[in-house]
Amino acid sequence: MKKEILTLTMVLLVSAMAMAGGNKQVRINGFKMRYVESGPKAGEVIIFLHGYTDSSHSWSSTAPLLADKYHTFVLDQRGFGDSQRPQGGYTIPQLAEDVVAFMDALKIRKAVLVGHSMGTFVAQQVGWVYPERISKLVLVASGATMVRNAALTDVNKTVGAPDFQDPISAEFIEAWQTGPNPVAPEFFARVLQETAKPPARVWKAALRGLLTDDHSAFLGNITAPTLIIWGDQDSIFLRADQDALLAAIPAAVFKVYAGAGHNVQWEVGRSEQVASDIRAFLER
Repeated sequence: MKKEILTLTMVLLVSAMAMAGGNKQVRINGFKMRYVESGPKAGEVIIFLHGYTDSSHSWSSTAPLLADKYHTFVLDQRGFGDSQRPQGGYTIPQLAEDVVAFMDALKIRKAVLVGHSMGTFVAQQVGWVYPERISKLVLVASGATMVRNAALTDVNKTVGAPDFQDPISAEFIEAWQTGPNPVAPEFFARVLQETAKPPARVWKAALRGLLTDDHSAFLGNITAPTLIIWGDQDSIFLRADQDALLAAIPAAVFKVYAGAGHNVQWEVGRSEQVASDIRAFLER
């Protein structure tokens, strides 16, 4: 236990040091996107994309562990974190166009995309529409589609209801973000703060975008080598979702984290494992 606490403390310290002072913003597609930049300018570029209702904080204990070698960019996607919140544009195709516009604005010709949950669908979209811009993909807690996803359809009964309005209940936010395994209290407190930032209209629009987008028929067009990471206690994406994703993407490899939940990279001891597996995949 002492070793786990020490390791966690070191990860959080590295994260804070690497992320501090790296906050920047760029205007793309009519709004200001906030992002965190770290690592050597000459390093291979990695762009990290967070999940639904999350922010760049979602990757704040993982991305810094790769910033010794890689030039990392961790985005607050449209409407989330400290990026601006336009009235529209919360579809997967538009979020993908935001990523490409970000790359264009910063003159990034090609990048590795690392996505979590919603971010994986954005990464998939970029991967098949703009294959020349992607060197590799890493999909953490993903599937072939979110259409008819049982867990998110159930969440939509609350989020999609007319009485789901601001301010969003702190109890609902905590229940939504709580997983099956321990998360560092400081990290989780910030998760809750970040989750409370988007207004109800963004929650609704982004969830509607997820539940109505099905580009699974085009996943075979993804040519980039792809790493799929899945926790076998994920309550949103099940093993059948992984099998469908593996069958669809030609150059995919699969890594199972026994006992891990949906937010695998948040869990105590998992940030290092996720970073290590990403590094090994990129360097093979």
